[in-house]
Parts: sequence; C-alpha cells; structure tokens
Amino acid sequence: MDGGFPATYVWREIDDREWTDVIDVVGLSISTPYEHGSLLEEHGRDAQLFSDPGAGVAELYGIEHDLDGMTGIVEHRPAMFLLAEDRTVEYAWVASEWPDFPDYDAVEAAIEAL
Repeated sequence: MDGGFPATYVWREIDDREWTDVIDVVGLSISTPYEHGSLLEEHGRDAQLFSDPGAGVAELYGIEHDLDGMTGIVEHRPAMFLLAEDRTVEYAWVASEWPDFPDYDAVEAAIEAL
C-alpha cells in the first residue's frame, strides 16, 4: 500500500539519495488512483504513480505475490527496475520475502553506470 512502512521507507531512501534529480522515478501498486493522489499530496511529492489493482502488470513482470490464505488475492512483490532510455532493463531487483528491501548501493551503482 502507498503509505505503508515498506513504501515509505523506499521513498525516503530515494529522496535521501536524490535519485529523482538524475532519473525519472515511477511507482506502481495495487492502490487506487485516489490513494496515490492522497499520498502525493500528503508528502508533497511530485512523482508518477500508476494503479494496477488487478496486479496484471505485476503478473507480466513476474512480481505478483499471492497473499497467504487469501485465494485469488494478489499484490505486487516489492521490486525495482532501472530502464535505459530505450527501455532496456539495465538492473532488476525483486523481493524474495515480505518485506524485503533492495541493496540501495547496488541500485545507485547501476544508476551511475547509465
């Protein structure tokens, strides 16, 4: 969810490392556009957030996560993808557990290598 601990922690790390100064950061979650709007307004954030309530995009990228004990309920597994200008995936990280966080130094090195 947009304002939950894992998402808040990731956004703070992105801010602290000032990645939005050098790359476009885009978010995707099962949250509704209204929840995205509330998050952006509440935190004064200028970001692109996309809603994928049915987790169809997550399935295409192989990052869907079936919720334990909730048949048919799927959410996104936390993930980071770094795309080059031609949309080639240059770096990918997908959580193996929930919650799990990327190696931010590795992400930063990949950004610097672009």
